[in-house]
Amino acid sequence: MGRVKEKPIWKFSIAGVQDTPTRSKVTARGHSCVVDEPVQRGGTDLGPMPVEYVFMGLAGCTHVITNKLAAAHGVTITAMEIDINVTMDSHGTRLIRPIEVPFPEAVLDIRVSYEGAREDALKMARSLREHCAVSKMLQESGTRVVENWELNGESLTID
Repeated sequence: MGRVKEKPIWKFSIAGVQDTPTRSKVTARGHSCVVDEPVQRGGTDLGPMPVEYVFMGLAGCTHVITNKLAAAHGVTITAMEIDINVTMDSHGTRLIRPIEVPFPEAVLDIRVSYEGAREDALKMARSLREHCAVSKMLQESGTRVVENWELNGESLTID
């Protein structure tokens, strides 16, 4: 079976239905998830908060695009772990005052084990921020995205 050729510009749809004032069911391509708030914020804690889904998306995008970049540079990733620590200004979501940048900083700790040339792995790491759509969206909205890489035990920070 042949590989599907991806279009450079495409559209997708997400549908959401409110279950309660803090909880919704959201569907994309037939896959559903629950979006909710923690109990201390009036929710039922049946799913991640909307802002957590954004950064779950960043983790997934980082994983997929890093693997694509690795293949493009002749590197094979054998293991990857991603931790993300986010600073959020909640003045807007708490209705205190409108804000311009809700997430001043996101720090990614990306640990990769790979096979291939060190220089090619460095090229892979240095180009992620230009290709991951979620990272680009955050950067363009004013978020400082810091990538702390560990490539086969060697540390590299990209800011």
